[in-house]
Amino acid sequence: MMPMFRFLLATLFYRLANGLLFLSVAWNLVRTAQDGAMSLAISSIAGFLPAVLIAQFARRVLERVDSRKLIVAGIAGLLLLSLAFVPVLRWPTAILAVNFIVLLVFFMLEGTWDALLATLAGGLPPAQADALNARQSAATQAGLMLGGLPIGILTQLGGAALSFCVAAGLYVIAIALLVWMPRPVPAPVSVAAGVADGVPTTGPKAPVAVPWYALLTLALVWPCFTLINMAMPLLANAFGGAVEHASLLDAMIGLGMGTTGLLYGIFGKLKQRGRQLAVVACTVFVPLPFILLTIMGYSLWPLAAGFFLSGVGFGLFRVSVRKDLIATQAAHRVGQIVFTCNGFGFPILVVVALLYAVSWANGSVVPLVAFTVF
Repeated sequence: MMPMFRFLLATLFYRLANGLLFLSVAWNLVRTAQDGAMSLAISSIAGFLPAVLIAQFARRVLERVDSRKLIVAGIAGLLLLSLAFVPVLRWPTAILAVNFIVLLVFFMLEGTWDALLATLAGGLPPAQADALNARQSAATQAGLMLGGLPIGILTQLGGAALSFCVAAGLYVIAIALLVWMPRPVPAPVSVAAGVADGVPTTGPKAPVAVPWYALLTLALVWPCFTLINMAMPLLANAFGGAVEHASLLDAMIGLGMGTTGLLYGIFGKLKQRGRQLAVVACTVFVPLPFILLTIMGYSLWPLAAGFFLSGVGFGLFRVSVRKDLIATQAAHRVGQIVFTCNGFGFPILVVVALLYAVSWANGSVVPLVAFTVF
């Protein structure tokens, strides 16, 4: 299990770096640009465009290149790009330009991480594969959201540039852990003909169609994350006035998503019908923080609790969908599906980001609708 432990640690440090880097970029845009909301929207749209542009290229690359080597090379690029922000922090246009390249690399790696996870899970018994999926999802979501938590302290200690340097250091640790990890044994190219209660059945191998709701869920993941990443700094800057508010709210939804890994260890033991009912029950909490914003306005601690429960529902549903993909698809196919769904999510992201940029001061209708649909 040591390779799996290193894989989970590498995931955690990579996502911590992502979370710190993304919140640092968003906060600097809000503080330096005259129209921070529109700058965030433009940054999100321009940043997600690479997910569309590289989808076909990435699908082919995953069939030919070892996923671990591709991840290591990509993280090395993110390390250098993190440092590239430091000399341009006073110019919003330059921040947007560097951020475009950052997200180009980031989205290239998204499907690659899922392909590596599927490769590792394919060599494990079903119970251990489920546990790895849940724990990797917990590390992913918790790291992504908790990474921004120390940004306030880092800014006070070393100015705006320090958080970008710390993100680069976290990327170094992630690279070291991946290089140290033994080369994973690829899972079989073919997949199980069927799945019984979440466990692949034996028998003839054949492709399995991906349900439409799974594709729609994966397509909505990044539009929803975009609204979160826009809402945190905008609300904190307008009502809280401090980056600590943004990092706290970010951390709470991350803790909720991290809790998903613990909860899924319980839900994963239920029958398929019981597991589905439990996941649906928890997804009721997904739009909760935006319901609270609509009803009672900005109130830090109720919002923090709402974002925690939202993270639980959001993360649990995403883990459930990914479990089904790993159980029914070849490893490289899992990554290809993620790339494709990211591309489908682009027009949704454009619409919700622009609508929220022009309407956020009048309420949280846009994220409320988006999270309710999810």
